[in-house]
Amino acid sequence: MSAKPGSKAAARPRSPAVPTTLKARQDALAKAKQDPSPATTASKPDSRARHRPVQSYSGPTTSYSSISERIDNLLREIDQKKSAEAAALQSSQAKAVFSQSSRPKSRDQPSPKPEPQPTASQKHRRVTSYSSRPQTTSKALEPEKTHTRKLSYDRVVKPRSLISKFAHRNDIGYLPDNPAKVNQDAYIEVVNFARSPDMHFFGVCDGHGFYGKDVSSFCKQRLPALLAKDPALTLNPREAITNCILRTDTELLECPFDVNFSGSTLNVVLIIEKTLWCANVGDSRSIIARQLTEGSKSSTNRQVGRHWMCIALSRDHKPDDKDESTRILREGGRIEAYQDEEGNPLGPARVWLQDQDIPGLAMSRSMGDAVAASVGVFADPEILEFALTPEDRFLVCASDGVFEFLSNEDIVKIVVPFWKENDVQGACDAVAQEARTRWTTVSSK
Repeated sequence: MSAKPGSKAAARPRSPAVPTTLKARQDALAKAKQDPSPATTASKPDSRARHRPVQSYSGPTTSYSSISERIDNLLREIDQKKSAEAAALQSSQAKAVFSQSSRPKSRDQPSPKPEPQPTASQKHRRVTSYSSRPQTTSKALEPEKTHTRKLSYDRVVKPRSLISKFAHRNDIGYLPDNPAKVNQDAYIEVVNFARSPDMHFFGVCDGHGFYGKDVSSFCKQRLPALLAKDPALTLNPREAITNCILRTDTELLECPFDVNFSGSTLNVVLIIEKTLWCANVGDSRSIIARQLTEGSKSSTNRQVGRHWMCIALSRDHKPDDKDESTRILREGGRIEAYQDEEGNPLGPARVWLQDQDIPGLAMSRSMGDAVAASVGVFADPEILEFALTPEDRFLVCASDGVFEFLSNEDIVKIVVPFWKENDVQGACDAVAQEARTRWTTVSSK
């Protein structure tokens, strides 16, 4: 088959003749090993020749022994270079350690043995796990030049909590004519209120009426739950407390128990950092005791003295108070106390309907009490904001069963010895026992 002039087939050079017999191929191979010519070694078969069968290959034959020798020489040079670098690095580290030492070592103290340095072959061996990797002796990079995050291991000193201890005591009042009376009081104790370490919530609920226990228990459970979720709790605590108390009172009307003649007082204290808010509905009370300091205000050597001051955080809501009675009379209510056979007042003032002798409530504000609410007895809390000081030592929240027989000053005198011993439960027991003793003494007369 002939090709046209100028085509690729016509321009391709012919390959040299290929020996076809076995004897000819052996002679050609021996001749190439003895005296390889430059033309033969430089010639390169074309792509078609490389893909031809073996019997048609006519390229030169290379000696594999010379290639292995060159590889061995190259590996030997790499090992020598790595060994020299490791020796130089070890020498520089020894000099650095010696220069950092400011005191010569004792002769009795043995010198540490130098760690064996890995050879070049060990450095380049394949590892199967992280623990089997050889440890590098190079200087570690500074954290600023790496992606390693700086961590501080210094001890973090947490601020001391404002509340160190708290306890409660819940007793039934002394009523000899009604030994089966149910305890209708409830208490609220929530430290780290609303998941905040600087917020605490305490309070008491004194139930009255046939379903008084149900009312006080509902206030204990519902009010903290509402207040913790109120968005205005930290921005405007006064508004948040008022809204949540009024909402709790409204939800009482939807409860399965009857609140027409049943209700509860409510006295709660919310502490946020060093500020206190006391909200009161009814005749329960909260006080705080402050230990006075001796010396003038301008003196720098002021010391804590032995004198104490009692600070009332709330006032009792009684029907005969001027502002309370004005509201009740305006709403169509009547304020009178029980009367004896001769018409003399007996006991505290009470709230009645204008034309009926019901409900006879001895307080001007309460939770529940739907009948009394129709003549001005509502649940609007009276809130006092108070700034705490380092001299404020303890807080006491109690119902009228305690404050009816013990004054604020009496309670402080009872609690102070237990405060010095850090016995908060003992203080609660002592106050309750003293109130019961005086209650029994008054009732027996």
